[in-house]
Amino acid sequence: MLQQDNRPHRFTILITLTTTVALYAMSVTIANVSLPQMQGALSATQDQIAWVLTFNIVATAVITPITGWLTAKMGQRRLLLVCIVGFTVTTFLCGGAESLDALVLFRIGQGVFGAPLPPLGQAMVMAAYPRRMHGRANAILGVGVMIGPILAPTIGGYLSEVYSWRWVFYMMVPFGVISFITCFAFIKDEKHQV
Repeated sequence: MLQQDNRPHRFTILITLTTTVALYAMSVTIANVSLPQMQGALSATQDQIAWVLTFNIVATAVITPITGWLTAKMGQRRLLLVCIVGFTVTTFLCGGAESLDALVLFRIGQGVFGAPLPPLGQAMVMAAYPRRMHGRANAILGVGVMIGPILAPTIGGYLSEVYSWRWVFYMMVPFGVISFITCFAFIKDEKHQV
């Protein structure tokens, strides 16, 4: 990621990565309000349906610390794009899950592919901006991280009531596709300056 002198380009990188991180952040909380509908549709007990949340968080906790190692092996841009594709595919599969076991497995996939997005996003934003602007850039990225979990329960509750719990996941798929396209177009894997 090259530290650009071009302000519009830097801002495009920042917005692209902020929306990508916000999408992942939404996935962490969006299923919470849909648990009762999932429980009924999948004939699960209250303890069993909690696995949908628990295993996603566990997968995230396991993968986040190895993001640096994965980045060293794959490069930032490639890892980012692989994670977005994996996250989008597993999100779609969550919506189509026909059993609790399948839903939990796909939620684990969401956690595995989504976990590297926040640290990658932050590292790429820091590489794109000069040190004097790190605070401002981090603040904007942080807004995306905070807005996702705030909006998700409202959106998820509405979709679950009006359509079905499956739309909690399906509605994120187009945003995942858009995220992939924008990251592919605007995020370049270049040496960064210190």
